[in-house]
Amino acid sequence: MSIRAFTAPHIGLTVPDLAAAITWYSETLEFRHLAGPITVREDDRPLGPAAAHIYGNGFGAFHFAHMATSDDVGLELFHFEKTKVDPGSENFTYWRKGFNHLGLTTPDIEGAVRKLEAAGGKARTPVLTIDEAKGYKIAYCEDPWGNTVEFCSHPYVEMWESA
Repeated sequence: MSIRAFTAPHIGLTVPDLAAAITWYSETLEFRHLAGPITVREDDRPLGPAAAHIYGNGFGAFHFAHMATSDDVGLELFHFEKTKVDPGSENFTYWRKGFNHLGLTTPDIEGAVRKLEAAGGKARTPVLTIDEAKGYKIAYCEDPWGNTVEFCSHPYVEMWESA
């Protein structure tokens, strides 16, 4: 019997407006809304003490929602009450540790970029062909809150397994 060591079932993003982010990710990128908003306060049980271990004492309260792609990869959206979301003053701080981008596969990159821009997002790059013979294309964009989203024309493993 083979046991998988790890899978990558979800990613978490902090946003300044949870309701707007739920709507945007549902309508623009067609994520399913699974649950939430759920409120967690430091003194709530059982999630409050668990969250204090994760975020440290003094986080106050946060709200989060669970969403999923069509292939069941999860997206947790967070909004913290006590701290203001720092949009950053730099343009795509790729050199910093932590989250770099959310990668999504779509057969229609051009259409995805147009839909994202029409919904308040921003194209960071044009659609880039990275392997003409195989038709592999990518485009880097941002959601309305500055989180970087990469659209890929083909599944991740197909694009990179024999690179």
